[in-house]
Amino acid sequence: MARRALGGTVARGTAGGDLVVAVPVSHAEQVIGVMRASSAERTVRDRVLAVWAALLGVAVLALAVAVLVARRQARALTAPLEDLSRHCRAVMDGDLTARAAPSTIAEIDQVARTHNDMLHSLSELLRHERNFTANASHQLRTPLTGLQLTLEAGLEQDESRLRPVLDEALAATRRLHDTVEEVLRLSGSRGLPHTAAPDRAVADLLSETEERWHGLFARDGRRLECVTDEVPGDERVPGGPVAEILGVLLDNARAHGRGTVRVRVRDLGDALAFDVGDEGALEADPARLFGRGHTGDGTGAGIGLALARDLAFSLGGRLFLASGDPTTFTLLVPVPGRLE
Repeated sequence: MARRALGGTVARGTAGGDLVVAVPVSHAEQVIGVMRASSAERTVRDRVLAVWAALLGVAVLALAVAVLVARRQARALTAPLEDLSRHCRAVMDGDLTARAAPSTIAEIDQVARTHNDMLHSLSELLRHERNFTANASHQLRTPLTGLQLTLEAGLEQDESRLRPVLDEALAATRRLHDTVEEVLRLSGSRGLPHTAAPDRAVADLLSETEERWHGLFARDGRRLECVTDEVPGDERVPGGPVAEILGVLLDNARAHGRGTVRVRVRDLGDALAFDVGDEGALEADPARLFGRGHTGDGTGAGIGLALARDLAFSLGGRLFLASGDPTTFTLLVPVPGRLE
């Protein structure tokens, strides 16, 4: 190799297990010497193998990191979809309270929000349907019983006394018709407030209320008084819903109150206040009093006051417990002509 290097070329080769390279050294275009370098072949091979092993390790590590990141991303994508699928299965099983939780993926969140909104609308629709059925059955039970008793009493009368019984039965039928109309109106309005036409004078409304309920309270040995405080008798209110609310309050006073029952109308300027009170004391929690399914004494279906509250709200008014001892409920009915 030295001769080849003296010839002016770089020489490479092996000698005695070493890798050898000879490089010519020139001066003034003349080769004046040779520089020789060597290294053990085994050492070079070990270094190359170490580099390749390091490269292989880095590749394996990069592949492992890539797999872990891919699995994490896959879980991030599939977990919200699996959660949404579980909620859909819960809804299929009848749980309408199930709601999909938000995730970190905007597209899946949009699907979840649409699902929740759809489920909320469906729940509201079913709630209104259930409330309509409960309201109708609750409000029709008492007048149907009264109509049945009236007709049974008429069968026992002779023909000369049959006309008053038929008139009373006809009046009860009209009240049933009004009740059905109000329950249907409340169901159709979805409980939203609206301006109802003031179609009945306050004096006529109180007179009809007293005529309808006086005999029932007298049968229980109690009195019913209907008075107004400087309210013009020709002042008009939405007769149907107000009559239904007063009916619920009077029925509640008859079932749970005691002593004389008073219906009082007060003029508050932009609204009329209808107070219905008796001489009893209310021990129920006022915060839960108007909850559907709750009754103060644990009896009944707990629908009447909830229905009366919904009817008042649908008129843009309000029904609340003004006093617990003596028990007094107040219905506020806005007067459209006085509102600014």
